[in-house]
Amino acid sequence: MLETKVMLTNMFSKGESCVSTADVEPTPLFGELREAERVPWEALGPLAEPIKGISTLTQAPAAIAMQSVLAVVSTATQGLGDVESLHGHVPISLFALTIAQSGERKSACDALATGAIKQVDQERERQYRRAKRVFEAELIEFQKGKRRKPSNDFDVLEDEFKDSEVNLVPEPPLVPTLLVSDVTIEGLHRRLETGTPSVAVMTDEGGQFFGGHSMKRENALKTAAGFSKLWDGSPISKSRASSEPSVLYGKRVSLHLMIQPGVAQTVVGDPTMKDQGLLSRILIAWPDSKIGSRKIRKDPSRIAEEIEAKATLYTFNERIKELLNLELSVHPETRADLDLRQLPLSEQARAKLEEFYNRVEQASNKGEAFEYIAGFAAKAPEMAARIAGVQTFYADAGAIEITEEMISNGIAMMEWYLSEMQRVSDTGRPDEELCTAEDLRQWVVKRWQGDFIDKRTMMKNGPGHLRDGNTLHRGIQKLEAHGWLVREAGRQVINGAISKTYWRVVRPSAAV
Repeated sequence: MLETKVMLTNMFSKGESCVSTADVEPTPLFGELREAERVPWEALGPLAEPIKGISTLTQAPAAIAMQSVLAVVSTATQGLGDVESLHGHVPISLFALTIAQSGERKSACDALATGAIKQVDQERERQYRRAKRVFEAELIEFQKGKRRKPSNDFDVLEDEFKDSEVNLVPEPPLVPTLLVSDVTIEGLHRRLETGTPSVAVMTDEGGQFFGGHSMKRENALKTAAGFSKLWDGSPISKSRASSEPSVLYGKRVSLHLMIQPGVAQTVVGDPTMKDQGLLSRILIAWPDSKIGSRKIRKDPSRIAEEIEAKATLYTFNERIKELLNLELSVHPETRADLDLRQLPLSEQARAKLEEFYNRVEQASNKGEAFEYIAGFAAKAPEMAARIAGVQTFYADAGAIEITEEMISNGIAMMEWYLSEMQRVSDTGRPDEELCTAEDLRQWVVKRWQGDFIDKRTMMKNGPGHLRDGNTLHRGIQKLEAHGWLVREAGRQVINGAISKTYWRVVRPSAAV
């Protein structure tokens, strides 16, 4: 009996577990998402019908259709004007992030919503190819003429330059397309430098963006900061050894990325995204799944619904084309710097927005509802104004102010997005240490083939960004606390070496 007590004491003093892995049931690192609130149909204004139409045709969650439509309308209107907020005028560009698992028909919603933009882009691309051929011919003629000029006759050249613009180098046509699906921040800056001043970054494969070159550890800070500046509408300064320094003014960019939940927990917990404020600028939607409830029906009521939805979508596409074909106002001395008019708030709209600001500010205090999403909450009034501006220009491109009705719509929508951000935050996903531990868990449980693991092996073979000793130690502690790693006694051969400090990997039979 005494020997048994001594053995148990020694095991616990070393932090070793005497519990059999058969008795251990690991717990998830993240909490479950509570049920999502219904889409705020009453606040969608003129966008409600096309959103319903897309949701009807795809049978996807309405929130996915809402995100797609908002992003498209933001793209179509952002070049028409800025909107007044409580602290000056701001762009109406929107950044959106849609989270849903594979099979939720994200791509179907995106395809229907962006149909008009793709048609316009296709036609513009044809025209661009023709214009580029003309430019190339003009450039050849210019170069021939330049070679015929006497190289030492500077006075003649100066007089000709003063009298005519014939001797100016022909300018290439601007890249006219709107949609960008796979881009680095440098590539996007280059696109804005050589193309039209209003574009949209949209992809239903957002995981490629977050897992690609742009969001690698060495590039993430630059990418997050760059997109934050684009959202703000700030001038973009470019200085490279290989090219002339330049500053981009009057550019507008909308963003919509669709990702799966596994990617989402890394994104919303990324400290770089949070520290740079990019997450505070993004409208997140993570709808409840509809998989399993989307039956094919051929009854008359369903057929009627689909006919009506297609008619609504046709009207929506025609309106988007109409908006995209409006001539944008550019600065008189440039070809591609927007000279945007300012859309003011009516007195009643400003009063509504001020009241909303006060409510959000109060709820951001310590111990209040928005304490842990204070960064996002701080931008909620501005985003309400942006949404109101998007709806206003969609309804009337010549509108002269934001009405009380439109700002009420923007506020109600932001109340929904605040609830959604709070819902995601409550699961623990924005916690950096939990996200780090989840990355380690995914590798240990799914990629490591052995039943046992030690720290040396995790440091050598595990995820690259977790190979810092302190980071790895904290991740192991979290996995121990949640039962995914169980400390074992004795010695074990792991990865070709004998280990005295190691853990048993717990793999439940259910999917993890």
